Amino acid sequence: MKQKVLKRSKKAALVLMVPTATFLMAGCGQEEAVQTAAFETVDQCAAYYNPEQCKADLGQALAMHTQVAPKYTDKAACETDFGVGQCETQAQAAAAAGTEQVPQQAQASSGGFFMPMMMGFLAGQMLNRSGSQLKQPVQAQPLYKSRDDRSTFRTATNTPVAKGVGPTYIKPSSVQPKPAGVVNRGGFGAQAQKRSGSASSFGG
Repeated sequence: MKQKVLKRSKKAALVLMVPTATFLMAGCGQEEAVQTAAFETVDQCAAYYNPEQCKADLGQALAMHTQVAPKYTDKAACETDFGVGQCETQAQAAAAAGTEQVPQQAQASSGGFFMPMMMGFLAGQMLNRSGSQLKQPVQAQPLYKSRDDRSTFRTATNTPVAKGVGPTYIKPSSVQPKPAGVVNRGGFGAQAQKRSGSASSFGG
């Protein structure tokens, strides 16, 4: 009798598991792309969205910049990926945080880690087109441009999000910010990735 009960319990458990597994498989790969936008300044953003929200999004991006931007111990390695004069120290980036403008090009000072300058910001997106709350919303965050692709805005994780300023559609899971690690070899952008295969002066 006990064996029969156990068999029935196992069978019932399997039956209950099937709909859940089917549901998870059905949802896989079907994430909805949502509309957000890439901007260089608050004024550009204000042409599309509420100016106060634009300022808040830029402020969040600036504050996040020092945490998520790729870090390099060597200035030359950073400039290999982002271009001459396009890198700054963490101290310079921190000093610029809280301003209303994206940091301008400046020569990076010596000492500490080097990181690419913020070239724009991704506006936050809390709602999808149907107006319901997203489980994984797009966060306002800094954007960068690689040396070999100056027209494309990319997140700190090297995910391309927009060709130029204005609205764009992206999947929230592809642009979730992550704390940055130290980069030992160039590779931000397609051409930089190719160069890194033969470069040996940057360690790694």
